[in-house]
Amino acid sequence: MQLISKRLLTGTTSTVLVTALLPQIAFADLQGDEAAIALADKMITAMGGHEVWAGAVWMHVKERSAAANQPNPIAHEAWRGLQVQQARYSSENADISYVQAWDLAGGWRVRNGEFQRFDAERHSEETGFWHREIYTMYHRFAVGDPMLRLISTDANAFRIEQTQTGEPLGSFSVSAEGGVLVWSSGDTEFDVTYVYGPLKSFGAINLPAWGAQTDGFWRFNYLEATLHTTPMPGHLMRPQ
Repeated sequence: MQLISKRLLTGTTSTVLVTALLPQIAFADLQGDEAAIALADKMITAMGGHEVWAGAVWMHVKERSAAANQPNPIAHEAWRGLQVQQARYSSENADISYVQAWDLAGGWRVRNGEFQRFDAERHSEETGFWHREIYTMYHRFAVGDPMLRLISTDANAFRIEQTQTGEPLGSFSVSAEGGVLVWSSGDTEFDVTYVYGPLKSFGAINLPAWGAQTDGFWRFNYLEATLHTTPMPGHLMRPQ
C-alpha cells in the first residue's frame, strides 16, 4: 500500500482521465550507469529473478497493517496491475471498511458502505503514480524498460528518471542480501518513503517481511504474496 495509505480514511473522490500505457519491450537494456544497473539486477535476482517479475501481469498481496490514526490492526489486501494500469485495494478492521478500484476508464471507492466515483483529479493521481509505484518498478527493472535511466547515488543506492523527459521516478537503497532497504517514490506531496525488513520467501518470490513509512503513518507485514501471468479478473474492477 503506497499512494492510498494516507487517504484510506479520508480520501477524495471521482471521474476519468486516461494516460498512456507503459511500453512493454521485453528484456531491452536498462539505461544508466553500470553500478546502478547492477544494483537493480541484484535486487530483482534476490527477489525471485528477472523471468518471474518480467512475466508477471498482476500481483496479489495480503498484509497485516497498522495506521497511525487507527487503534486496531488493519487487514489489507491488494490486487495490482504490473503491465496494465489497474488496481484494487481493500482495508478493514473493527472501525472501517474501505474498498477502492481503478483502471484507465475510471475509479471508485466504497467507504463504510458509501459509494463514490473518482473525480478526474483523484483518477489522475492514481494513474500518474502507477508508473513509479514500487511493484510496477520491479516489473520495469525485470523487463529492462528503456524508458528508465538508473543513476548511482552511493555504493548501495540509485535514483531513477524517465529517459526522455528527465522526470524523477524515485530511488532505491539495496541491502547486502539484495532486498530493497529504502524506497522513495519521489518528492511531491503525494510521494512516500518506506524502509523495509529482510527478505522473506513467498513461494516463487521473495519480499521484505515488513515495511514502514518513514513518517510513521503506515506499517505492514506481508502475509501472502503471489504473481500472476494471466489478465486480472474483470470482476475485481466492479463494486461487490
